[in-house]
Amino acid sequence: MNPPRAKCRREKPTRLHDDAGFNLIEQLVVISIIGILSAMLLPALMRGREQARRISCISNLRQIGTAAMLYMADNEGSLFHHHEGWVLDDGSQVNVLPTSPADCIGGGLGNSQAEKAWVIYLQPYLRNREVGFCPTDATPRSRFLAGTPRSFNGAIRSSSDPLPLGSELALAISNRSTIQSYLLNSIFTHKSARYAVEGAINGFATEAAVSALPDPNLILFSERNSEALNAYDNDAYGNTGQDDYDTWVGEGALVRWGSGKYGDQGWIRFSRHGKAANYTYPDGHVALLPWSKARRDQYPDHIVRRPLRDPQP
Repeated sequence: MNPPRAKCRREKPTRLHDDAGFNLIEQLVVISIIGILSAMLLPALMRGREQARRISCISNLRQIGTAAMLYMADNEGSLFHHHEGWVLDDGSQVNVLPTSPADCIGGGLGNSQAEKAWVIYLQPYLRNREVGFCPTDATPRSRFLAGTPRSFNGAIRSSSDPLPLGSELALAISNRSTIQSYLLNSIFTHKSARYAVEGAINGFATEAAVSALPDPNLILFSERNSEALNAYDNDAYGNTGQDDYDTWVGEGALVRWGSGKYGDQGWIRFSRHGKAANYTYPDGHVALLPWSKARRDQYPDHIVRRPLRDPQP
């Protein structure tokens, strides 16, 4: 009699692909988790990137402020002069200071002097044109960065003189390119008739004049609204070559022109970094301020001229 056969158990073949992979539901779960994590991390990454740009902008403005201080130290405490006459509200000039604020509105002689670019006049102290650009200013930059008045605008003396075609200013105007991301408060290079008549400051804002102010915290540089000033469709207010601003004409010109497509904007990009912008002071320090804090520091007596009824926050 033969012994009973042992039953052989037949092993099921191992399905390696089931153990090594994910099924559809598992894949969807993983994708969902990645999406949630990305949504949580992306804002933080964007904030970190903007913070880095803001810090770089502060560094730029500190270098520019230092260059301005060095220039003034070498030039009897004064920046270069755009004009020698008293400037009225409409930009015209008179040789004799008016006697009343009403006479400061306008009606003087026209000005034919070519503008002087601060980024060129401070170049011997900066030795770097790149510091003139804020990393957050995304407008196209000037491709040709000049280092002298001749290469910038041909060293012309009159605004009626033609710009050399290969000069930086001519190329920038043609291409609507940004020459610099910062504006100089023109009280340092112009004599405002209104400020003198009203007793705010008598003449150029020199080191001595600013130091003598009851509150010497006077803004020297602000961030430029390149987006609007360079725009092809901003014939009313645009000016590619503009590198300074007149505070005595009133707050509206600084942040709210008032009409047209760009009526809710002005010369200054007061919201360059979120709800604030960087500003340089004559002592070289830089402050990140909302417009509500910066607006008074634009004026030598800290009294806003022609204030807006509802100024920017």
